[in-house]
Order: sequence, then C-alpha cells, then structure tokens
Amino acid sequence: MTRAIEFFAGMGLMRAGLERVGIKTVFANDIDETKAKLYAGNWGRDELHVGDIRALHGDDIPNADLVTASFPCTDMSLAGKYKGLNGTQSSLVLDFLRILDEMGERAPRTLMIENVMGFLTANNGRDWEIVVDGIRKLGYQSNHIIVDASAFVPQSRARVFLFGHKGALKLPEPPEKRKDLRLQSIAEEEGDWWPTDRLHAFMQTLSPVQYKRVSVYQERFWPGYYGAFRRTRGGRPVWEVRADERAGALRTTRGGSAKQAIVRAGRGDIAVRWMSLTEYARLQGAEHLRYDSVTPSQAMFALGDAVCVPVIEWLATHCLMPLLRK
Repeated sequence: MTRAIEFFAGMGLMRAGLERVGIKTVFANDIDETKAKLYAGNWGRDELHVGDIRALHGDDIPNADLVTASFPCTDMSLAGKYKGLNGTQSSLVLDFLRILDEMGERAPRTLMIENVMGFLTANNGRDWEIVVDGIRKLGYQSNHIIVDASAFVPQSRARVFLFGHKGALKLPEPPEKRKDLRLQSIAEEEGDWWPTDRLHAFMQTLSPVQYKRVSVYQERFWPGYYGAFRRTRGGRPVWEVRADERAGALRTTRGGSAKQAIVRAGRGDIAVRWMSLTEYARLQGAEHLRYDSVTPSQAMFALGDAVCVPVIEWLATHCLMPLLRK
C-alpha cells in the first residue's frame, strides 16, 4: 500500500484525488475546525490531526511514501498584498520543510507542494528559490509543472505543483485545456435568479466594455452560461463577466467580492444569480462528497480554498505513481 501524509489538508480534496489511484492517507493536518468537519464527515477522524503545524515535530509524523502540502496562498496573491514568505500564512511552508528535516531518514522520498501562480513570482521569485533550495538541501531533486483545472472542468484555475524526489525526477507535459467544456454542463437547471430590480442594478455596474460583451451574449441564438465576479474599481463595486463560457477560479467566499455568480444570456434574455454549493462542488470535481456537517457558505469557502480533484488524480497517475513505483 502506498502511504501519504497531507499537510494543510483542508476539507480533503487532495485525499479525494489520491485515493482514486490507490494512495492511502495515513496522516492529515489542518488548523481550520470548519474544514476539519468536512474532512471528518467524509473520511472520519482517525488520520486527522487538527492543530497548528508549528506545534508539530517530525517525531509526531508516521512513516509514508509521499507527503503533500497545499500551503496557504493568501500571501502569494493580491489578497495578501504579495507579501509571500514574509506573510504570516504562506510562510508556514517553512514549517513543512522543518518537519521533513526533523524526520531525517524517515522523510517520505516523494513530495508535492501546491499553490497559486504567484508562488513563482512572489518577491521577484526569491520565495520560490527559498523553497526549492530548501527541498534540495533535504536531499530531493526538484521539478515543477503547471496544471489548469480547465483541462477537466469548466473552471479557469491554473496552479503550480512543485515536486521533490530522492532520485531522478522527470515530469510529463501537462494536460491541455479543453475548449469543449462549458459552464452550462455543471449549472443547475433551477436557481434563485435575481429579480428585475437587482438585475437592473447588475447591468448598471458594468463598464462599457463589459456591457457590450453581455449585450452580444444576450443576442446569441443559443443561451450560454458565464462566470461573473464583483470587484472594486475606482472605489466602487463593479461586475465583470468572463469572455468565455467558464467559471473563474473559485475563491474563498469570505466577503461579497469573492463570491461568484452565473450569467445566463441568449435569445434576447439575460438572468443572473449566485453560484450554488452544488455548482462549486462540481467545478472542483467533488460533487460526490458530503457537505451536511457545515453551512453551505462554509462549504463554499472550503471548496474555494481547495485543490481540484481530477487535477490531483491526473498528477497522481502521471507524475506521482511512476516516481513511487521506482
């Protein structure tokens, strides 16, 4: 049996992807109690350790073949003002490296670290080099691959995956984005579409470019579905609608600007509503999981902060298992 350790496990979507190829999680850690409820609701608490990674030591961690770390992305993005490893959240990846060092010869021979694209460029690339150098000092060869969830689901979600392996490390080409995937394929037929006054307010916030885009969508013969985000421009909230029939990258829905809406337009009609929990789950390839242990809002927050399950399954099949079999 191939054994895995998960740090920053969240609600467990890394585990969901790994288990599809027979990789068994033997230890998982996250500090968030709400995400832990979702994790436990789907896999139980036997392998789950809820607490601060900074309180863990290498001796606390069982033996395994693989270790993963989807460390907090906040400081690698605009939300965290690109503080990178100088921020209090993203710097926790250094504790991940510390624990591997403390494990010594027991450290798994393969590792995978996941984060947003800003991981590559934060602090002019210095943060990336710090982590890569840290991996190499622990005896791993390193390489990385960028995979976009749009190769599997109608969600634009590019993420970088950094691999370490105690041995030769060669990675395949990433899967290509699929142009045939449409947001309509995961959209629920029914929904709480906004009333006329709210729809009018939505249209009023569109910039001239956005208004023209939506008007073109509205006049198409076949209705299409498009992702939309509310942003702040010039100190006021505005809506932006995607230029393709996909969702934008799901985010942690803490605050209105991060919550994603669906625009349905065509045949002279237009309708808008918030995206549902079911749609969030489908966009992450996680519609088969249970969410009844938390509120829908909490579940959507956890999904926005998670990995995409089919992406992990592809990485496990094409990258991890070939390394682990050596």
